[in-house]
Amino acid sequence: MLHSAALHFNDTRPVGNQVAGIHVAVDGITDAFLRYALQQKFYCISPDEKMFEVFQTYAKRAGRRADDCEFLHETDVTRFAEIGCLLKPEPFISPFAWVRRQFDQKAYSICGISHTMSTAKAMEMVGNCVANPMQSWDAIICPSVAIQNAIRALWAGWEEYFDERFGGVSKCLMQTPVIPLGIDCAHFARNRAPALRAKQRALLGIDDDTVVILFLGRLSYYSKVHPFPLFFAAERAALETGKKVHLAFYGYFVSQKFGEDFKSTARDICDRATVSFTINTEPDFPDGIWAAADIFSSPSDNIQESFGLTPIEAMASGLPVVISDWDGYREAITDGEEGILVPSTSPPPGTGLDQAYRYLTEEDNYGEYLAGASQATAVDLDHMTKSIVALINNPQKRKKMGDAGIKRAETFYDWSHIIPSYFALFAELAERRQKDKEIIPRGKGKPAHPSYPDPYTMFACFPSEPLALSDRLEAVHQSPAMLAELIRNRMNYFTPALMVPPEKLPMVLHAVRTSPDITIADVANVLDDVAYPTVIRTIGWLIKLGCLRRRKM
Repeated sequence: MLHSAALHFNDTRPVGNQVAGIHVAVDGITDAFLRYALQQKFYCISPDEKMFEVFQTYAKRAGRRADDCEFLHETDVTRFAEIGCLLKPEPFISPFAWVRRQFDQKAYSICGISHTMSTAKAMEMVGNCVANPMQSWDAIICPSVAIQNAIRALWAGWEEYFDERFGGVSKCLMQTPVIPLGIDCAHFARNRAPALRAKQRALLGIDDDTVVILFLGRLSYYSKVHPFPLFFAAERAALETGKKVHLAFYGYFVSQKFGEDFKSTARDICDRATVSFTINTEPDFPDGIWAAADIFSSPSDNIQESFGLTPIEAMASGLPVVISDWDGYREAITDGEEGILVPSTSPPPGTGLDQAYRYLTEEDNYGEYLAGASQATAVDLDHMTKSIVALINNPQKRKKMGDAGIKRAETFYDWSHIIPSYFALFAELAERRQKDKEIIPRGKGKPAHPSYPDPYTMFACFPSEPLALSDRLEAVHQSPAMLAELIRNRMNYFTPALMVPPEKLPMVLHAVRTSPDITIADVANVLDDVAYPTVIRTIGWLIKLGCLRRRKM
């Protein structure tokens, strides 16, 4: 059981047709976990039971029964300890460490999965892991070495800041294993069917002699991929080869203006090459136009990218890929085997501090921050063109790379291989819980989170004086029935979870009524199965309602 995981689930649907990579990734992780997890019971951590019902629909879709699922509240630490690991398909996990610290930091592991690291939220919350009580048995799974390095660079900045401000050596001990995202290869294998290829080409008006270069994804030069290298290479390739070249885009425009920008630039650059745009809501193409393509190309140049699922999907569809040597993209293929990596370049470290400041002060929004970095990032146009030309001129090479891509996708990137890697990590984290030293243990009588202190400690100077265990009590209301009458009004009993249970209140009144010199400490002894803080809060409440009177020693 200790190598199992409870999955944090919060279904976030895309707006309209604007499907982002994170939607695809989180949906894929949830579905794959339910299909391939090495456990019989599936624990769903969600904000409410309505969300749990959505999780059950995912389970049924994955071939599981609704009865195989169990709902857990986000603070059900006892069950987390029995299961072994809390898994969140996002990297925003540091708040869960504070909840765990209230109880036992060695009880279970907390594991997140990183996606883009360029949002302010991602940078802030992942950066907070340095200050928050994350342990060596916690982890953020990185989909690529590039994202692993980005996270470590972020932590290094915080560690240096803390060292300079407070002295000493700060170090985030969390694990950052690299486990790529996966896909359902069987789903994309359908794109290799000749009949589907013929059908899609007919619908698109593309003949058999035309070489189709496909880009699939969000159509945004701000926040995804600048299309200029695609326009440039397609047009040059058409001129150099003398063959019919069709550059096909499939996805959605983030705004009408972006659509106009794409189309006007295409008209200005492409004369010999044909350019088309297919929107992802067109009913004839619900799953893309993979089958119509001969080559997949994505010259990624944006820091929002983390891994890149589309090159993997392209390989599973049997397409050779021409992609930029950029972040996680470079890990998708072996250059020259399944496709070609095109060199990229960007400004050196230290030349974007003004951009960082503009982002900090919100002078630049997220899109502008991404665009600023992308605008100064270049993909080698000559190499891109040469690569496209080589594949257009050599159908056998396209077929060889396509076949190699199928093998690579099925061997390394199918979810059936990825999810067992998660469970190997959970086992490693469980071993670390047994042997590694706990950092920042919670001291006795200390709060779990410094910013959420005991209110009676932080505001100790507010009352004239605090209650003391030695204070003597005397009864004012002699009957429990009178107290019951008072608390019938909700305003007199509005936080019952913080008080002695109602059925034990008569014991308190009886003890005070029958023992004239009884102290608060004596009452606490009478209720030996109730925590002392609960007893003293209840005494304060009964004094508030005029049921008891306090006499100082």
